[in-house]
Amino acid sequence: MAAEKSRKSGRKKVLDCTQCENSEYWEQIKPFQDMVENSLTGICIIQDYRVVYLNPEQQRIAGSMPMLGKPLPFERVHPDDIERVREKYAMAWHEEIRNVDVDFRYMSWEKEGAPSQMKWIQSRGCIIQYHGREALLLNMIDITRARKLEQMISMEDKMASLGRMAAGLAHEIRNPLSGINIYLTMLKKLLDSGQGLHKVPDIITNIQEASLRIDAVIRRIMDFSKPSEPKFILCNINAPIEDAIRLAAVTLRKAGIVLTSNLAPGKGICRLDPQMIEQVLLNLITNAAEAMQGSGGDKHITISSSIEPGHVVVRVADSGPGIPPHLRGKIFDPFYTTKSDSTGIGLSLCHRIISDHKGYLRMDESTLGGADFIIELPRAHGRT
Repeated sequence: MAAEKSRKSGRKKVLDCTQCENSEYWEQIKPFQDMVENSLTGICIIQDYRVVYLNPEQQRIAGSMPMLGKPLPFERVHPDDIERVREKYAMAWHEEIRNVDVDFRYMSWEKEGAPSQMKWIQSRGCIIQYHGREALLLNMIDITRARKLEQMISMEDKMASLGRMAAGLAHEIRNPLSGINIYLTMLKKLLDSGQGLHKVPDIITNIQEASLRIDAVIRRIMDFSKPSEPKFILCNINAPIEDAIRLAAVTLRKAGIVLTSNLAPGKGICRLDPQMIEQVLLNLITNAAEAMQGSGGDKHITISSSIEPGHVVVRVADSGPGIPPHLRGKIFDPFYTTKSDSTGIGLSLCHRIISDHKGYLRMDESTLGGADFIIELPRAHGRT
């Protein structure tokens, strides 16, 4: 009976190596001890705010300084991460949640005279029983190499985006610039010959329009690179929707597109910048109209709003060809476009504006057959 009780007690102390090597207890825990000692995950046990166990991988992650019996080395955590680490550690210790996950930067200890290294650590903590008392078990993985690879990939993506932007920008500017050069050549010929001077005002008008097109491209680039701060007010979500519909109505009618709206009758009050939300909606309407150019059959765009618990939903759907599934993950990327005459900034800027409003912008398939862009914005607290 006593031996059975001893075996049950031994199962809880899988890291207690103080027993005799020939005992039944040691035979039971030896496989677990080998797994812990040879694990590729750093394993650390903290009790009474002191480190009481480190496996070899954890010693490699933490560095060469002897850690056993030392207080927690919070001073080695990156200053930008230390408050978050302390908060997560307290949550784990007080068992507010079962498992506490946190990523942080840590300056490892090195041998005397050798430089220390900043490492990225992925950690998970939970409360266990160790030697009959509560302790905090930490599992840590050194993800420094993965983070560096992510940074390299991110840099490559940025360079690719920069290339796409440069190509789109060059295309958008080259066309009106070529037009300006042609009009200037015509203007010079007319002035030199002294004939056909009645055409001069029209040529000057065309030059001005081409110049304004170039200015519009540059302004879009500037808006994206340095967006203005939203000027938040309490506003009914239907107000900017109706303004966008009024502005787009004439253009859509000329293009043979039928626009219908179904706006929620209730007061969907949000804290938003009406002009920015109107800009987002105009961009989505314009994209929908451009997607239906050259397509046969009826052309429809529907705009709807609904009031949900805690947020409002705005949808812009069209009957166009839609977006292929393999492209849906890229459409909000900066400078990504499938159009030959676009810089690919519009949807990315819309996504940024909605994010600045603490909302979400996503895309789904429309019941009309095309794309359905869905905006979710938080409702103002205490408003109905």
